[in-house]
Amino acid sequence: CSCTMDPLLDDEELPFSQAARFHSSEDVMNEPPFMMEGTLPPSGGYGEGSSRSKVFNDPVHKHIRVSGLAVDIIDTPQFQRLRDLKQLGTSYMVFPGASHNRFEHSIGVGYLAEDTATRFYRNQRDELDMELADLKVASIAGLCHDLGHGPFSHVFDNEFLPVCLNKSTDEVEQIWTHEEMSTRLLDLIIDENHIDGIDEVDLKRIKNIITSSLGTNGYGGHNRKSFLSEIVANGRNGVDVDKFDYLVRDSKMCGVSIGWDADRLRSFMKVIDGEICFKASEYHNVFDMFGTRASLYRRIYTHKKAKAIEYMLVDALIAANPHLKIAEKINCPEDFTSLDDTIIRRIEYSSDYELRDARAIIQRLRKRDIYKYVNEFTVPSDQLKHWKPVTALDITTHQKGTSLRPEDIVVQNLKIDYAKGNKNPVDYVSFFQEYDSTTKFHIAEEKVSSMLPRVFLERKVRVFSKHSQDSIRKQVAEAFEEYQRKTFGTSAQVHATPQKPCRKRLRLGGESTFRSLFTNVDTLD
Repeated sequence: CSCTMDPLLDDEELPFSQAARFHSSEDVMNEPPFMMEGTLPPSGGYGEGSSRSKVFNDPVHKHIRVSGLAVDIIDTPQFQRLRDLKQLGTSYMVFPGASHNRFEHSIGVGYLAEDTATRFYRNQRDELDMELADLKVASIAGLCHDLGHGPFSHVFDNEFLPVCLNKSTDEVEQIWTHEEMSTRLLDLIIDENHIDGIDEVDLKRIKNIITSSLGTNGYGGHNRKSFLSEIVANGRNGVDVDKFDYLVRDSKMCGVSIGWDADRLRSFMKVIDGEICFKASEYHNVFDMFGTRASLYRRIYTHKKAKAIEYMLVDALIAANPHLKIAEKINCPEDFTSLDDTIIRRIEYSSDYELRDARAIIQRLRKRDIYKYVNEFTVPSDQLKHWKPVTALDITTHQKGTSLRPEDIVVQNLKIDYAKGNKNPVDYVSFFQEYDSTTKFHIAEEKVSSMLPRVFLERKVRVFSKHSQDSIRKQVAEAFEEYQRKTFGTSAQVHATPQKPCRKRLRLGGESTFRSLFTNVDTLD
């Protein structure tokens, strides 16, 4: 490549011809022979927008170019807001490297969406009746799919809104989703910033792609191109470029190793009968993607310390809501853009008397005086189907005394699956035999391996104490263990209930501390 780029820069503007040459040459080197056939339009070749195309130096996808139209959208206040939304919410407070934001994830998904659509255009353009506008639609949908996230990402819609609205998570999704808000914010971006290059037809198609995983619409009447709806958010089986980006990006930034090859999987796909299908030899790679997702949920997304901090932030936001009217902002896109992770700073440094309780919680968090993890148990697989969520009242009613209140504890009913409940998600994926195949088929798991799991769902019940005192923590632990005995006939938790209060870590410094390290080694936890 003749381009020269400074790897230390966030992004670098290049002439269109140079950027396109760089992108296409790298693509061709990484693809199997069949992918090199056909005519390849330059990335972003639809050439619309008032800005010049731009190359971003991304830590995951390396140098990627976005079109001038995408740059027009990126350079707006509504999109720049994503810089202040942590991709992993409170996980950053546990994994120091997880400082990445929705901003870079969105750019990555936009790139992957356009790249995937370009591969189909190159190899199946006539068969699929594709045009350059389809690449634009896929790219902008991927770029804008997360515009509607609230503070700390899924904490806002999964934890905060259900409490504020006094509804279950499923009930909240009937009246508000971040996908729907993304489409409303896209309208706002186009109107307020006078974005050209997206007509009404393409805008409808983009919105339908963003909300396709909700199952509330088809593809705006373009059923022959329904495969475009599966690129960004695949409601059929969950194999989409959103996961291709966040699974790789999140694991990389958190320093967690994974064994799934996303680039290879993208190289072995084609469209048959309006559905994105994969080469049969990639069965295990597809399965590994879902396994990686479950693994990251277990190791990162539901980390017990991160969840403890999450519950503290939710309590702070709930305490501040009557004064700041946070929940009401979901009704207006203009108001919603004022919500991001900096709301915690605004509460922390406010002198408003009405925010005193919220400030107190945040001050505890700053001192790392977080809610205390007590214990957990795994729900037996034979009880998964009829298991009912455990409440704080269920725990407190099993205490020996009467001092423990439901508001003193938090119960997490944790569910981790492979994206399709207790079903094998690969059963919903279609495959093809050879690149010239015109038929698709499903592969029965017993034909692939006898070592695949038979259960694809696990439920855990965790309990946290909102108080840091060891005496209260012990009360919670004893009540939780008694609940298990009444429910299962025995204790089902992993860790034993502590018999004596936990001792705090020694603070290093001074001769007396140095001497105590060797005389009281057992005090370290």
